[in-house]
Amino acid sequence: MSKIIDISHHQGDIDWSKASKEVDLAIIRTQYGTSTIDRKYVQNINGCKKYNVPFGVYIYVTFKNKTEAWAEAKDFYERVQAHKPLFYVVDVEESFGSSVQNIVQGTQAFVDYLKGKGAKVGLYTGHHFYQPYKMDTVKNYDFLWIPRYSGTSAQGKKPDFACDLWQYTERGSVAGIKCNVDLNVLNGSKLLSWFTNIIVEDNKPTEKDDDKMQFTIKETKAAVRDFIQQAVDKKLIDKSWLDTFDKGELTTGDFEGLKIIVSQR
Repeated sequence: MSKIIDISHHQGDIDWSKASKEVDLAIIRTQYGTSTIDRKYVQNINGCKKYNVPFGVYIYVTFKNKTEAWAEAKDFYERVQAHKPLFYVVDVEESFGSSVQNIVQGTQAFVDYLKGKGAKVGLYTGHHFYQPYKMDTVKNYDFLWIPRYSGTSAQGKKPDFACDLWQYTERGSVAGIKCNVDLNVLNGSKLLSWFTNIIVEDNKPTEKDDDKMQFTIKETKAAVRDFIQQAVDKKLIDKSWLDTFDKGELTTGDFEGLKIIVSQR
């Protein structure tokens, strides 16, 4: 089962040789404000790189105004940009006694700083925080990530607000991680490949395989399956497409035709 996780030093030492077999995307905390640096962020980044797990990074922010937000954004970017994360997330969950106006202005300044660096930027904010602190007025970020817990499965009530990632539990389990971990699912139109920057690549088919799709890495396969599953869920195609894929019988031509079908409906 593919999983999207977010982690910090609270997960301890992760055995990435095991976790990599389940995880399609990891979102790694680097810091809490500028005063507390995550003790495991470099170790987790290195683990992801070693075992080919796509990763992004996030910061739990503590700013109280636009000036502090700009300073935190600069520190965050400069700390981690050399590691080449796929995206950067600003995690805004508390006001720390500041006004709604200051939090909105600070969040916008943070997003704009990262966008000015050419980064792909996500906004994470609490379900209870989103409207009271007017996070719905912040602009220019690339994706929205909202938590709303529903036990240990993604079958509960989704967030009330349209978002791209839904953090559905804080009590998930992953091989190689000894304690609970946050789990997330895609919740919008963006495919896993949008987050991972991994597109379909076919190896040259063997005579035996004819033109059946051959995937170079597991994330590619997961992204294609996710695309088909979403098309089935939206009733754009029937479930036989998914069955064909799971049997390993989907061809490159089939997939190209499927993309055309989906785009025209």
